[in-house]
Amino acid sequence: MNLRTAMPCLIAASILSVVPPLSASPARLDDKVCQDIAGFKIIGEMEHVTFKPEQLRLQARIDTGAQTSSLGIMSQQPFERDGKKWLRFSVKDTDSEKTIDFERPLMRTVKIKQQAAEAMERPVVKLKIMLGGVEVEQEFTLADRSKFKFPVLIGRNVLVGRYIVDVNRKFSTMGMREREQ
Repeated sequence: MNLRTAMPCLIAASILSVVPPLSASPARLDDKVCQDIAGFKIIGEMEHVTFKPEQLRLQARIDTGAQTSSLGIMSQQPFERDGKKWLRFSVKDTDSEKTIDFERPLMRTVKIKQQAAEAMERPVVKLKIMLGGVEVEQEFTLADRSKFKFPVLIGRNVLVGRYIVDVNRKFSTMGMREREQ
């Protein structure tokens, strides 16, 4: 081996002898190592969700880029109950074509800015869902999703701390339907 081919190896060896090993302390590496995934459910990019207590089962798009989950509604009507703002809204059951009515307290309204469109105000309500055998109660924005393929979008507010999304899977929780009832 001549000096020209040995030089890169010598440089690498001298750098490695000066740099401290990465296994110095576990506390320092917490953000760099994979966490234990025990307790997380693995779901696909598309899944079924069941809304409780209405027992409405719909297809959902899992979107790790969306902060908040969203439910497609057909109509909405604000009303007051016990001095608080509530919302009555209708959702289409895509299996039976029936309309299911929901009533929930109005948490707040948010402005959603979409690309190349005006900002829209959307109501926010808390909904209880069952996804992959796990019951979750979380905030959903309500919107007209009739132009979208999926009536439900599941965002990070539902996913965090509960699910790992495998984009190679679709409807992987279908066998859990009986447990969701």
